[in-house]
Amino acid sequence: MGEDRHVDLGAVDLYGPIEQLLVSGPAADATHAGTGAARRDDALAAVAKLARMLEVPAEASDVDLEQARSRVTLLLVIRDFVEPTGEGADEHVQRYLEEVLDRLRRERATG
Repeated sequence: MGEDRHVDLGAVDLYGPIEQLLVSGPAADATHAGTGAARRDDALAAVAKLARMLEVPAEASDVDLEQARSRVTLLLVIRDFVEPTGEGADEHVQRYLEEVLDRLRRERATG
């Protein structure tokens, strides 16, 4: 029982459950975030890695630029939650983030 447990992601198809988790939105009875396995720096590193993964195909014109921008914008929202941009952030980024959050909240409220 004391041995380390390792999940071989190649042997287990996790795409479906992960996709379902990501698209399900917040649980109505959620009292706190996460399971405790991921740390704040893990989340920030994941957001940064995803942003870079989106940037490369966009620069190569392999993906629609608007789609890439929309995806990066959503990552910005996640990143701001994990580590708020704060007062030192560029005022244009802050304003953009506020507009995006307003739009997301309106969309959630109406549908």
